[in-house]
Amino acid sequence: MQKLKTSHVVMLISLLIVIALAAFLFNQQQQRKTDLELAQLALEQSKVQHQTMDHAQAVSEPTEPKLSGIEGLTEDPETQTAHLEVSADDVAGALAAVDSAKASQKAVATERLSYDVDAEYHDGKTLSSTLSRYGLKPIQSAPADLRTTVADIDLMLASHLMEVWGRSAPDQIAKRLEGWSEQGNTITYRTVWDSDRSQCTWYVVQWNKSTDAVINEGYKPCFGR
Repeated sequence: MQKLKTSHVVMLISLLIVIALAAFLFNQQQQRKTDLELAQLALEQSKVQHQTMDHAQAVSEPTEPKLSGIEGLTEDPETQTAHLEVSADDVAGALAAVDSAKASQKAVATERLSYDVDAEYHDGKTLSSTLSRYGLKPIQSAPADLRTTVADIDLMLASHLMEVWGRSAPDQIAKRLEGWSEQGNTITYRTVWDSDRSQCTWYVVQWNKSTDAVINEGYKPCFGR
C-alpha cells in the first residue's frame, strides 16, 4: 500500500514537470513569434519612412528641363535676333529724352530765378535794347503757340507788377524788351518790364518743347544788387 502511494506521487510530480516544461516551451515559441512580428513591423516602417524622405527631397529639388542634341545647346537664331532688335523710333525717343533732360538740367542750373520782384529804384540805369546781346530772337519769329501765350503773360505781369511796385495806373509800368530762344528741347521766353520810378525786372519762363511743361519760371533783377 505504501509503494502504491509513492508511485502515485512520483507520477504526479512527473506530470507537473511535463506540464511546466510544455508551458515554458509554448511561452518561448510565442515570444519568438512576437519578436519576429515586431521586427517585421519595424522593417516595414523603416521602408515607408525612407520612401517618404526620398519623395520629399524629389519635390523640393527644382526640375531641370531635359534637352538633347543641338536644341539643348543653342537658341533659335530668329529668337535671339528678336531679343536684340531695337527700333529706330525707340532709339530716337531715348535720345530725345536724354537731350531734354540735359537741356532742362542745364537751364535750371544756369538760370537763378526768384518769385520776388526787385522793387529797388535804379535811377540813371538802362538796359540795352539789342536782343542779340541777351541771346534772344525777335518774338515775331517765335512759334505760334508762344506768340499766343505772350498776351496772357502780359496781362499777368501788368497786374502783378503794379501791385508789387505800388503803382496805381497801367501807364506807370511798361514792357521794354522781349524775345525768345531755343536750346535743345527747351524754349525760353524773356521780357523786361520797368516803372516810371526806375524799377526794373526780367521775367523768364522756360518750357519743355515735347511736353509743353513749364520747367523754370521767375524774375531776375535788371541790375546787380
